[in-house]
Amino acid sequence: MEPRGPSARLIRGLLVAVGAVATGTGTAVALRGPAAVPGGAPTVASNDSVLRFYAVWWAAQGPAALSLARDPALDEGRVRALCATTFLGGLARVAAMRASGRPHPLFQALTVFELLAPPLLLTARKRLVLSSAGGQ
Repeated sequence: MEPRGPSARLIRGLLVAVGAVATGTGTAVALRGPAAVPGGAPTVASNDSVLRFYAVWWAAQGPAALSLARDPALDEGRVRALCATTFLGGLARVAAMRASGRPHPLFQALTVFELLAPPLLLTARKRLVLSSAGGQ
């Protein structure tokens, strides 16, 4: 069953936006290192290395989100996986804030998004599927 309507378009639009941002920012950080990070500064080689490594993983989430946006059924397992990794990333940012202080305001805003968007997306998908099933 293919979820349709304004809610489906909103979910797909959000997935496209997340996919584009993840691919773009992940690639930029992988190529430029800390210089690509707002508020970033030169760092020791180990930090630069791990940052660029994780940036590739973040960039890889982009095509996964873009692919999911094109999935007619908005596969529940894939939506849950994307939401889980995003939410856990937000929790990791909270841990970093506790350990190292507040980051650049952009990353504070992203933390809020990463903690709020996944439950909202999961709820919207569930309601969308239920309303699609009820209309059949």
